[in-house]
Amino acid sequence: METIAQSRQWIIRELKRTGKESPELTADLLIGFVIKRDRVFILSHPEYPLDDDSRVRLGALTARRARGEPLQYLTGEREFYGRAFRVTPDVLIPRPETEFLVETAVGLIRKNRKRLPSEIRLADIGTGTGCIAVSMLCEITDAFCCAVDCSLPALAVAGENARRYGVNERMTRVCGDLLTGFAPRECFDLIMSNPPYIARMDYNSLPIEVREFEPSIALFGGSDGFEIYRRLIPASFKHLSNGGCLILELGAGQARDVERLAEKESFLTEAIVKDLRGIPRCLGARKPPRGG
Repeated sequence: METIAQSRQWIIRELKRTGKESPELTADLLIGFVIKRDRVFILSHPEYPLDDDSRVRLGALTARRARGEPLQYLTGEREFYGRAFRVTPDVLIPRPETEFLVETAVGLIRKNRKRLPSEIRLADIGTGTGCIAVSMLCEITDAFCCAVDCSLPALAVAGENARRYGVNERMTRVCGDLLTGFAPRECFDLIMSNPPYIARMDYNSLPIEVREFEPSIALFGGSDGFEIYRRLIPASFKHLSNGGCLILELGAGQARDVERLAEKESFLTEAIVKDLRGIPRCLGARKPPRGG
């Protein structure tokens, strides 16, 4: 029988040959996924034998990764905000940058908790995996969230993640285009979104893992990347309670333009949060309360 060490070296060679990043880590994660062991076990038991079924599965998974398929689609999971989320090719893979959106939203709620209602009403627009909605409901235990997506398969993944963390009863899944499915009234205290914000003209500059495997509907925001912002910001103003907040993820270089779109609708900028590289990654804006 082939051992972990032998399979590991073969996977690393294949991934290096095709120019894939982090071949050692990928090899460990693929082996661990197949034999249901953690990375510590993989590294500390190089002599552990792999049966024929495991070797066949590893060969197939390695070939798929070598062709560019994201590791997260192969293993079906991605960690986000300290929790493991189910992912499929129907949804965008959660990024570390989006954790800044959750952190900003949680911070604004806790900062303004005294003036918020006893049951906080959230909306996550373009929910995908549900990682934003589920994380918020885990952190804010008296909140309720409408998780909106135009994709039924994506909503199914979001529901699976909500059930995994026991927040399904506080999350309503809505299939629709942004906020068009809601009555024209002030029904949310906080609206969050990681919208599609990549410009179509940038398609060819994206890594193969992104442009050929992740859902394009979750990536591209029109010819210039601002199409969804232009629609979502004014709609959010109409659906937010007075004093409510809009939290948006931003693409690199988009902060000032998105802030202008928000100011045009009379939003007040509450926060612009930078990521670890210093790139403005999240905009928090507040709808002014009546009377100022």
